[in-house]
Amino acid sequence: MQRSRMLLGAVLLMALSPLRAETLHLVADNWCPFNCPANSSDPGFLVEVAQRALALSGYQVEYQTRPWSRAIADVRQGRFDALVGAGEKDVPDFVFPDAPLAIARHTIYTLPDAGWTYAGEDDLHDIKLGVIDDYSYGELMDRYITPNRRDDTRLLILNGQNILGRFIDMLKLGRIDAFVEEEAVLHYFAERMPTPVRLRDAGVVHREPIYIAFSPALDHSRELARALDNGVRALRQSGALDRLASRYGVTPGTPEMGE
Repeated sequence: MQRSRMLLGAVLLMALSPLRAETLHLVADNWCPFNCPANSSDPGFLVEVAQRALALSGYQVEYQTRPWSRAIADVRQGRFDALVGAGEKDVPDFVFPDAPLAIARHTIYTLPDAGWTYAGEDDLHDIKLGVIDDYSYGELMDRYITPNRRDDTRLLILNGQNILGRFIDMLKLGRIDAFVEEEAVLHYFAERMPTPVRLRDAGVVHREPIYIAFSPALDHSRELARALDNGVRALRQSGALDRLASRYGVTPGTPEMGE
């Protein structure tokens, strides 16, 4: 009898316990404040939005960092569920939610005493520009980066880790004249350097909605994109989305930007 009661109690406990949430695996390079080092108390605006929004549909989120080109390849092949911080030109074959999560301002930076200013692609012929491999730079990618990709007198294309720090070092050494970085990312990095970093904003080359984009190789990607949209809508209505954006110093996306 006692064994039967113990068995019944175990069955009832299992029935009353919630089912364990499915774990989703997200990946990106380190691009603070949008996505920061994994296992950090501040993992980044996009990561926190994903965690909170997808939890409303019963999902848990795990997040890893690796070089951007490798992250794209891994998500494309279905090794991870989603890519964090993607633009639509980065990965047009991926599954995107309807609404972007934030807006990126890709900006050209020079040394403070440089007199050069960006007003259009024609101005780039006078300088050597640093860019990140496989990043989306809008029309700059189509009109300038792709046609000049193999011309090392015009472009320095980097991949790997700590690219922003490497660009700043190369700028100081005169190996490049300018580089492109997202505005909030540059400010976040500069504020945390042990010695002050002084750079000059030489012009915005592209404003771009950014997303969490899901793997084209996985059957549940459209379902996950809908779950993310529904969760973000709830966060926006509660004011939690704006509070997170303010904390990280980024511009949140709106549904209209995805139309």
